[in-house]
Amino acid sequence: MNSASHKTGQVPSAPVRSAPLRRRRKTEKPEPGAAEPTTTEPTTTEPTTTEPTTTEDATPEGDVSLTKSPAESADTSDSATDPDALVASMSYRERRRRRLAASGDTAPAQVAKVSALRARSDRSILKLVATSLAVLIIVGCLVASAVFAIALGRIDHQRDLRAEYSGFAQQMTVTMTSLNPGNVDAAMKTMSDKTSGTAQQRLNESMGQAVSLVRDQKLDVSSRVISDAVTKAADDEGSVIVVYGWQMKPADPKEQTIVQTFRWRVDITRINGQLKMTDFEWVT
Repeated sequence: MNSASHKTGQVPSAPVRSAPLRRRRKTEKPEPGAAEPTTTEPTTTEPTTTEPTTTEDATPEGDVSLTKSPAESADTSDSATDPDALVASMSYRERRRRRLAASGDTAPAQVAKVSALRARSDRSILKLVATSLAVLIIVGCLVASAVFAIALGRIDHQRDLRAEYSGFAQQMTVTMTSLNPGNVDAAMKTMSDKTSGTAQQRLNESMGQAVSLVRDQKLDVSSRVISDAVTKAADDEGSVIVVYGWQMKPADPKEQTIVQTFRWRVDITRINGQLKMTDFEWVT
């Protein structure tokens, strides 16, 4: 049996005890001289049973056992129940959670509370910053609009001044240089009302001679503004350069018409809210 189990690669099982043989009954001694009967008493033996061998009891030679031996199982169970081994196999967060739970510390709650307060303060700061930025943007837009409106107002005001000075200079040029026997009185009145200072003194001398010549020779003098340019435009004074064409027709049709072009600078001043020509100068 041992050889057979050794051949099959199985570990020999423990010997099985068989039941003891029944005690033989005492037989009467044969009488002397009588032949003893040869009787063989049947012997009964209980069948021998062999316990089945499992993979834990025996493993074939040359094969690797997939199950742990009792020693290894004991080592594994010891390591599994070892608290140091369990702690070493845990992550940092799990160890910290177990340590805090064991000590009954309320630090996580405090940390969560601090985190909530910090998040709330961060949101408040963000809201404050966003509100400040919105206010700054609105104020910037209002300031830009105001500056733009003021700039437009100044441009419009400057444009109005330039147009006012240009129109006044053209009117005075045409009035002072367009003379005939029918309008000399109106020209003299305009000169008296619309001029002042140096311009009025110089025009009084020249206009007197021109009016006398026009009335005596019945001359017809006319002028037309060709172009003008405003060189100065302030609230109280301005200056305009006027280019105009001058034409004189004599009373005798046979005489030739004289045509010339002149350019002069007209200085204008606002006096008591009214524009007046205060000086003029011929420009070459």
